[in-house]
Amino acid sequence: MTQADAATDGLTLYHAPSSYYSMIARLSLAEAGLAYRPVYMDIHLRASQQQPAYARLNPNMTVPTLVRPGQALDQSRAIAEFAFGLPDVALDAETRGWLDLHYGYPIEELTFGGLLARNPVARLMIPKVLARSHRRLLALAPANPDLAPLYRARAEVFAGRVRTFDPQQVQALSLARRAQAIGFLDRLEANFADRRQTIVAAGYGVADAVWTVFLGRMEFAGLGAEVARRPALARYWAAMQARASFAAADIWTRMDLGRLLGAILWPPK
Repeated sequence: MTQADAATDGLTLYHAPSSYYSMIARLSLAEAGLAYRPVYMDIHLRASQQQPAYARLNPNMTVPTLVRPGQALDQSRAIAEFAFGLPDVALDAETRGWLDLHYGYPIEELTFGGLLARNPVARLMIPKVLARSHRRLLALAPANPDLAPLYRARAEVFAGRVRTFDPQQVQALSLARRAQAIGFLDRLEANFADRRQTIVAAGYGVADAVWTVFLGRMEFAGLGAEVARRPALARYWAAMQARASFAAADIWTRMDLGRLLGAILWPPK
């Protein structure tokens, strides 16, 4: 291991600043005190996550990916569990339940669905962007024969997204995901009724990292008032934002379009 590797615990994190799941990885690593070398991924204009070199690293072609000596972790849940030193088989039942609840919810259907439901320009443009991604992935398959099955499988994911975000159905989708998210807030509020300070009474853990980012996305999606009207949850959310890791992990609670465009046009080194 080189001196540079030692300074970053031998870890490299491929991530996108505004990516929900990248935030979970960054927060978990910050809480664990694990340093890493960050590699910025332009998942919008350049679609860096679909390039062959990255596809070989992460067959899902998603962010984040954490590379550690001898292993690449290509899911935020696996990264979070690694950061907290908890392999999935070692999770207690309560923590596992909260993680399963979170990861069973398609967060993009809340955010993209809400945007499409509110914004007629988005209803026009986003389906075209998704269709273009589908075509690009299919074009990459014959150009990279060793990755062709991966590209075709990923293209099918985007074909599914085109159907999911059909402008004719997105209003109902948005309302359903919003109601489900509010139900999660009710469940969290009930969890803190005994005035515990963390999701699992034993102390701050991987469930807190995951649900902190979820609460940040509630603010992002315009549901911050729903958090504020639940006093126990509001106290918890304030405490999570006050932790040093929250700022260190760069948790987005609102869209910063200028910063997003700046990162796309002038990627961080």
